[in-house]
Formats: sequence, C-alpha cells, structure tokens
Amino acid sequence: DTHVWVSVKALCQDLCVYFTHDHIYGWRHSHEPICPFTFISATKDWIGVEDPKLPIALGDFNNDNHSDIIVVQRESTNISIFFSYGNGSFFKTPIVSARFSSSPYSIAVGDFNQDNCLDIAVANHDHNNIGIFFGHGNGTFANEYIYSTGSSRPLSLSIHDLNNDKLLDIIVANDSTNNIGIFLGDDNGMFTNQMTFSTGFDSLPHAVAVGDFNNDNRMDIVVANAGTNNIGVFLANNNGTFLNQTTFSTDVYPISVAVGDFNNDTRLDIVVSNNHGNNIGIFLGNGNGTFMRQVTYATGFGSYPSSVAVCDCNRDNQLDVIVANSGNDNLGLLLGNGDGTFKQQQLYPISSGSPQIIVIEDLNNDTWMDIVFAIDDTYNVGIFLGGPDKNLTGPTTFSTGPQSFSFSVATGDFNNDTILDIVVVDYNEDDIGVFLGHGDGTFAIKVAYSTGSNSQPTSVAVGDFNNDNRLDIIVTNYDTNSIGIFLGNGNGTFLNQTVYPMESDSNPLWVAVGYFNNDTKLDIVVAAYGIAKLYVFLGNGDGSFSIETTYSTDIGPATIAIGDFNNDTRLDIAVANYKNATVGVFLGKGDGSFLNQISYPTDRGPNSIVVGDLNNDARLDIAVANYKSDNEKVMERCCPKQHIQLVTANCNDSTITVLLGNRDGVLSNQTVYNIGSDSCPYSVAVDDLNNDTRLDIVVASRYGTNNVVVLIGKGDGMFLKQLSYSTGYDSSPTTVVLYDFNNDSRLDIVVTNNGDNTIGVFIAKGDGTFSNETMYSTGYNSAPWGVAISDFNNDARPDIVESNGDGWNIGVFLANEDGTFSKQITYPTGNQSEPTGIAVGDFNNDNRTDIVVANYGADNIGVFFGIGNGSFLQQVIYSTGPVSGPYGVAVGDFNKDDRLDIAVTLSLSDRLAICFGDGNGTFSSPTVFSTGISTYPWYLLVFDFNHDNWLDIAVVFGNVAGIGVFLGDENRMFLVPLRYSTDAGSAPQAIVVSDFNNDKHLDVAITYSKTNNVGVFLGLGHGKFSNQVTYSTGINSQPWSIAVGDLNNDMQMDIVVTNRKNNNIGIFLGYKNGIFGNITMHSTGSLSDPISIAILDFNRDNKMDIVVANYDANGISIFEGNGDGTLSNQMTYLTGYSSHPMSVAIGDFNKDDWIDIVVATLGTKNVKILLKLC
Repeated sequence: DTHVWVSVKALCQDLCVYFTHDHIYGWRHSHEPICPFTFISATKDWIGVEDPKLPIALGDFNNDNHSDIIVVQRESTNISIFFSYGNGSFFKTPIVSARFSSSPYSIAVGDFNQDNCLDIAVANHDHNNIGIFFGHGNGTFANEYIYSTGSSRPLSLSIHDLNNDKLLDIIVANDSTNNIGIFLGDDNGMFTNQMTFSTGFDSLPHAVAVGDFNNDNRMDIVVANAGTNNIGVFLANNNGTFLNQTTFSTDVYPISVAVGDFNNDTRLDIVVSNNHGNNIGIFLGNGNGTFMRQVTYATGFGSYPSSVAVCDCNRDNQLDVIVANSGNDNLGLLLGNGDGTFKQQQLYPISSGSPQIIVIEDLNNDTWMDIVFAIDDTYNVGIFLGGPDKNLTGPTTFSTGPQSFSFSVATGDFNNDTILDIVVVDYNEDDIGVFLGHGDGTFAIKVAYSTGSNSQPTSVAVGDFNNDNRLDIIVTNYDTNSIGIFLGNGNGTFLNQTVYPMESDSNPLWVAVGYFNNDTKLDIVVAAYGIAKLYVFLGNGDGSFSIETTYSTDIGPATIAIGDFNNDTRLDIAVANYKNATVGVFLGKGDGSFLNQISYPTDRGPNSIVVGDLNNDARLDIAVANYKSDNEKVMERCCPKQHIQLVTANCNDSTITVLLGNRDGVLSNQTVYNIGSDSCPYSVAVDDLNNDTRLDIVVASRYGTNNVVVLIGKGDGMFLKQLSYSTGYDSSPTTVVLYDFNNDSRLDIVVTNNGDNTIGVFIAKGDGTFSNETMYSTGYNSAPWGVAISDFNNDARPDIVESNGDGWNIGVFLANEDGTFSKQITYPTGNQSEPTGIAVGDFNNDNRTDIVVANYGADNIGVFFGIGNGSFLQQVIYSTGPVSGPYGVAVGDFNKDDRLDIAVTLSLSDRLAICFGDGNGTFSSPTVFSTGISTYPWYLLVFDFNHDNWLDIAVVFGNVAGIGVFLGDENRMFLVPLRYSTDAGSAPQAIVVSDFNNDKHLDVAITYSKTNNVGVFLGLGHGKFSNQVTYSTGINSQPWSIAVGDLNNDMQMDIVVTNRKNNNIGIFLGYKNGIFGNITMHSTGSLSDPISIAILDFNRDNKMDIVVANYDANGISIFEGNGDGTLSNQMTYLTGYSSHPMSVAIGDFNKDDWIDIVVATLGTKNVKILLKLC
C-alpha cells in the first residue's frame, strides 16, 4: 500500500507529545494485542488543595517549569514559597510580601487572567471572603483583591472551568452557612458575585473536588459534609449552575475528598477521609452521577485521617490512595488492585509532627510521583520522593549561611574517603565552609572555619602544603590584607588558620598554587589587587612558607593563570590587570623567582584569563575576557615560530584579545575580535570544540548581549566567524566552563547566569556548534557566580557545583547519562506565537526525531531538536517574513540532496515557502512560490504525484474553494501549480493522499466544513486528477480533519473524518474502484468538538486504531479497532484544564521503536508528554 497519514493543523498555542511503546510498523500475525492501551502523562497542571490547619498548594510561580510549593502561615497571614530546583529539593525564599486579610484556611492556584502567570486564591475564614493575588511570573504577587462570601466562614477552595467558557471559576465550601459558593471567572481575571447551593442544615462542608461523574463532559462537584456525615454530589448544568445535591452516607466526620477511576471502568469514583471514623471511604461510580455504597479501609486507631490524594504511586497502571494520618503522625499508602479494592495501607512515619494535607506531583522529574505534605505541629513541609530507589537528579542546595556571599569554590577529598568534598569562601560571613561529600552527590551540612573578623575572603585553592598526603586549604583575605592556610587533619577537619600578612591595602584578590622552584613543595602566588603586585610564597614542605617575593604588575591585578609559556619546563605566571587593561606575563626561572612583567595591552577591563594551545603549535596561548570591550582581539603573528598565545576578555570595550607568542615567551602584537556592541565579555575558556585538534574560544558576555560566543580556531592563531548562543534576557553570564557532560567525546558548555538565577548548559554537536541553552534554576535571587565540575556521586558522570552569591548557598547538579541535569517537560513556542501546523523529521541526522511547528502569530517556524529520550531542546526559530501567517507545515527532501527540508504555507502572503536543510539542523532562508492572489493557503502535504522521483506538494486554499498541486521539477524546483476547483463556499479544511482504487496513481481526499462533505479526486497520473466525487458527512456536521488507513483489513484504503458540530468521527469504508460506502459514526462525547485525527495500530494487533484530539473536552481519545471497520473501547486522556488540543501527529520521539503522538494545543502554551506503558 502507498498512503500518507496527515493530521490537520489549526490555530493553537501548544504542543503536546504522547509516547507509545515497541516497534513502529512491525505487524503481528496473532490477533491478541501485545501492549495494552495505557498511557501515562508526563506533563503537569496546577494543583489546588485545601487544609483546615496549614494551607499548601503547588504551582510553577516563577515560570521555570518546576513545581514550587506555597504555604500559608495562618498566624502571620504571610506566604512562604519554596522554589523547586527540579530534582525534588527546594529553596525557601524570604517571606513574600502578600498578606491575607484574615485566617487563611485554604489556598489554590490557577491562571485567572490568562497572562501565563499563576495566581493565588485564598479562603479567608474569619473575614468571610475570598482573596485573589495576581502573580507576576517571578514568584511575587500583586496586592489582595477581595470577594465577599457573606457570613459564610469559607473553609476550602477548588478551581476549575465549570461553564466551559475557557475561564477558571472558583468553588468554595462555606462552613458557617452550610453551602458551597460558585464564583464564575471573566476574561480579565475578575469574578462574578457568589452563587450558593445548599449542602443541608448543619452539614458543615469541609472540602470540595470536581469531576465529570455522569459522563456528560460537564464538571460536577463533590463536597465532604462533616456535620451530616455524608458527601454531596452536585451535577452540573451547562451554564455554571448545578442541580440540588444528592447525598451519599459516609462514616464519621468526612473532611477531605478526592476523585479517580479506581476500577478502570472509565467512570469516576470518590475517596473520602473519615476523620473521626479512622478510615477512608471508597464510592465506586455508576457513570450516571450515582455511586455504590461506601466501602471503608481502616487507617489505624486514633489516626484521624485529615487528607487524601490519588496517584499511581507504583506505576502499575492502577490508582492508589495516599492518606495523611494526623493523629498517628504518619502517611498511609493504599495500593490499588485495579478493581476498586485496595491493599492494606503501608505506613510511612513522620518524626517531626502531624501531617495535615497531601499534594501529589513529580517533583524531581523522574516520572515517579512524589508526595508533599504540610506538618501542622512544626509548620514545616515534608517530601517523600517516589521511585524504585531514592537516587535524585538535578540541583541540591546546601546553605552557606543566611547572609553569606559565596564568592569562590574548590573541590578536593578532605577526609581521604575517595569521595570529593567542597570548600567555599563566604565573603560576608568571614569564613570558609567545608561540605563533606556522601558519595551520592549529597553533602553534609557546612562546617565553618573563621578567616578572621572583617577579613572578607575572596578566593580559595587546595593543595598538600605539608606533604602529609592530606589536603590543605589556602584563602585570600581581602580586607585584612593577608592569606590564610588551613592545614588538614585528613578526616575532613582543619586546624585553625595560619595567617601570612601582606602589605597594607594590598587587598589580595586571587590565589593559585604550583611548583615554581621544582622542589616537590607547593608554592603560592597571590594577586594583590590594591597595590598592583604579585606575591610569591615558596613552600617549605611543612605547611609553612618563606618570606614572600613581590613583583610589580600593572594596576588592578584580578585573576591569575599558570603554565609553561616558553617550553622551558618552568612554570610561568599570567595575570589579568583589570584597571590598566593589560595582561602581564612573568617568565619563571625555575628557582622560584621570575623575570619582570612583560605587559601586553588588551581592550578595557580584562578580568578573566585562561591558557591553552590555541594555534596547535604545541605552545601555550592565553585567552582573556575583557569586561568593557565589544570585540575580541588576536595578536598577529610576528615570526614563523610563535608559542605563547594570550586571550583576554575586555569587558570595558567588548572585545577579547589574542596574543601569539614566540618560543622565548615574548608576545607579538594583539589581534582583536569584536564580541558585539555592549557585550561585556566577562569569562573565557579554550579547548577543541569541534575535534579538529585546534583550540577554540568560548566567551561569556555578561551585560548587553547576554550570550555565549564561540570562535572556531583555524590552528594558526586566527579564528573564524563567531557563533552566538543566547543565555537569556538579563541573564548576565559570569563564568564559563567546558566539559563533556554526555560522554559523547564532545565538549559542552556550562555557564552561570548571575542575572536570572540559573546555570545554562549548551550540548555540543561536534562541529563547533551547540544546541540552545538548557537552563537549570539555582533558586530565587540566588545570583550564581562561580562554577566547578567534578564527579560527586561516583557514577563516572561530571556533575556541577556552583556558588550562589545572593542565594546564600552552593548548588550541586548531578548529571544524567545523556548530559542533562533534569528532565524538561514543557517547550514554549513563544508569546503570541499561535502554533498551528506541526510535523516531524530528523533534521540534524542524529537518528533522533525532531519537531517543526508553524507559529502563525509570530511569523516564524520553530524547530525542536529531539534528544532521543522523548524530550526536546528549546525551539530554534526561522522567520517566514512579516505578516506571512505560516499555517501548515510538512517535511521532505525537495532538492534531492539527502537532507530534509521544510515546506510551509504562508496564509497571509499567499505563498508556499521552502526552507532547505543542510543536514545539521540548520535551514536556509525561505524560498517562496506564489499560490495566487487571495488564495489563503492553509494545509499541505507532500508526495510524488507524477512518479518522476521528485517530491510534489498539494496545498489547500482556504479562500477560493480549491487545491493547488506544485509539481517538483529538476530545473525550476516547482512548476506553477495545477488548480482543481471545489464547490463554491465549500471551505476546504484538510487534505490527505492515498491510492484509493489501487491503480498506482495517488488520489486526494478533502474535507469541506461548510458543505458538510468529503471530496475525492482520483489520480490520472502525471500529476493530474479526475473530477471530484463527494460523500456527505451529515447535516451540520462540519467535517474538519481527515486520515486514511485500512480499517477492515481488505487491502483497501478507508477514510476517517472528525465532525466537529456532531461530536463524532465518521468512517467511510473504501471499495476497489475508488468508491466509498456511507458514513458510520462513532461518538467522541457530548461537547467534545473533535478537531484532529490520526490512524495507526497502537497495540500491534494488526488492526488499525484511531487517535482524536477533542478541542472542548481538553483531551485526546483513542479508539481501538476491531479489524472489521468498527471501533470499540474509547479511552480518554486529558491534556489539561483549558488546554484545547488542536491537532495530532505521530512519530517515534524517544527511539523505543513505538509510535508516539504529538499534539498541538491552543490553551496552555506548552508541550505535554504522555508515555505509553506496556
């Protein structure tokens, strides 16, 4: 068979990815499926929870794609936010300034004003109102906005879109007035006045939850009525109102409620915590809004269960229940059997107090659900991390003190246990902090060693100064004009500091160590910033040092690098002189003394310096970052044999400077490279980035341009045109380091972004280019500065430690095997981007599936490069021109160069555009072909219609009722399109290609949303087609998306369409002559609005199945094929509140040989993951 599956794309602002499992097109001869229809969501929605004692909720409050924890301190009426690092650990911020009006009893979160920033709703119990705090997206909030609840004493909140207007509404349980209140949201974040629905006399409603209990695609409400010992179910009307409650008896004093499908019958069930009954109750749903009689499970005598939550905790595809047993200070886990029954609870003790509220979420991005709970007695938050083990990835933070400023960091094995430890200088605390490693990437708490009152230490280094095989520490004390030596005891402890004074106002800023007199005793060199000198202390080998020797530098020596610059086997010194804008070189004599400085001018403000062989002549060169320079300089060669090359970063004039040297260590004139106007190069690193045995340069530009710049070396001291990689707006990158993080023999880049509190990792492609930055949060207001790399957990993978100057801590990021440090979940396409069409292909020939999306609102296409594990890099954007309106997108090799190209319809400029690929993930600017005036091209597909071995393109015209076929041509690329008219006013929506009559000519089928039919053009060969034959899809059906496949195994292609107005999909079974039978319909659910469709055998039973995106139902449906053209077992997977999925496509994104699903959505502006489980 020759056929093409094409999914229709419409205006949307999201991508969703779903994963299946096993071989893509492998057909089985057995009729039994080998993989069940089970998917797991790897994406996250906001979660709101209630608690009568300590309110807590989860949400991404600073838009870093990590779920943070928010807790209300009832007595102080303040908010505390714990910002997530994405690995299950959190950084507590200072108290957020938002204050509640009185006694906040419950908190929930959601985006009320649709600005993509989470907002907060709070039930203020004592003042009888609801408070709304609009979020700014950075973890801060506007002042409280009040909505009265009367004299109700509101106790609990829940948030959902109750009236299907795509706006969030609020449900509140009013304890004093025995009712629930509904606040309907409007499009500016405001709410209507409260509507109330009675829960009964003395009912004392304590908790609310929502779910569709009667399968009518409307959200219903369940409330736990503690006073009358029942739950009340309010079935929804279609306008945000509800029928009177129906009650179902519980045990004594129900105070928490949750919903889930416990017996896998696609009907929602309810679990309730019966606080005074010391049990939980399960109500199995009948699917019509009624429930079976409660079945209880004991939680233990005196347990007083206060909260329940639902998740698949052990990943067996059966829902489990978590209960907070506040009376017994433990959590109970009841594993589900999948039939609505549960195993006996497993207990997890909590030593620090009584758990009050539970929230379930994957906090460390390992796809295992974790548990967050509030502890009432001690006002703490506790976390249980789920999974087969407790090994975590991502940053772990360790406090260095409440007022510390961590300026420098170093590593070493201080207690001789073969595990690396960390030492950090705390400038504000006047001490150094030692963190002993545990070997798993975690560290003991800081042990501080004083460097003296008002010493303000700035730099640290380690070495064995007394030759006892125990590491010692040296530190520069800036304000007390001294250096301090801490001799190690070998067990992780150190003797008190031994001070070596320097001159008054010397202000030592930097320290380095080396064997300057070749006597196997470590020596020290110190940059005295205040008096423009270098101090050299020769070691005696017993931990003491001889009287220092000083050498004059230019003004403001800031940093030091050490190497043998003239190949005489003697160590030399290079220093970056910040104020004088020079680099000084001191050639070593081998006896511990040095020649006077040879000074080389740089551009303004050199403040970072590194050494390496930049021109591949076996001679060390030097790179410098210039703080106030906008370009980069390289010294021109003066003679055939040059050795030393100095690279300086000049921030003041945005340059870097490269100086080539001779064998005797003398430098030639400099060559300057401009890094960009106002770029402020701040840090440099050198190494071979493209494996050509020639050194390259990486520069971090701190201000203005906020980027990392790569210069590829030619091997002769000259450098090719620079490549720039953004580190983000106002990111202020300060330090750059190179390392192979993913073990692919290619050096990657890590940079600390001081301005936006992240580190960024750029993974190398091996040709000197890099993927876009992957950022990892270092914590709110952390201001990361220094960075070092080592293996902290002995897994043979390089991990990262960084110092957070304003965050008062250091951060450790443990590496995953693929070079990432935490799993990215959502992939934004940009503000106002309105992503529409989507397609997949391997654009960079790495055998990993990538994604391309047409961003209608942003006039560009975005490419997401696949990592191979189901996650993707941040999009790379290619402009399609102003007011072009890119709509549909497809891929193919249009110029036969064995590289994938991208075709996109430009709906607003009446053009078809081709971006030709170069095979490494980059594309040319668009080459455009006119589709005709006012044609409004929408969708397209690619195939060889005339069998000439050149790909052709068929385009649907949205404005002139027709299609156009662009035939590929060797000489002119694409000929003028052949046009085929459809019925006037038919509004063609989607197009698909297949051979419907088995004549080896491709045919075309199109959906028409206004004439409510499908049109079929049978191919005649040579790219020409017969007149159209139409097939009705039903009165007012509004067919939209179309797909083809052999649904009844008769070797004939059948057609499936989505009928949006009739809320169903329609099947046309094909006959041998290209004729189709009458439509057979299958409901997708009331008010579901099916909008996109795709076909594949997902469970490998040799029967084609169907996946549908349901726009208004906020989910996808999968229909299992029976092999005879009929369908059964519709399964629904939600894509998130108000997500509005718009289109689906299929491909193997995680290289597991199973077809996955990618979905574009309109409402939530992110990429969601659904993994298929087998």
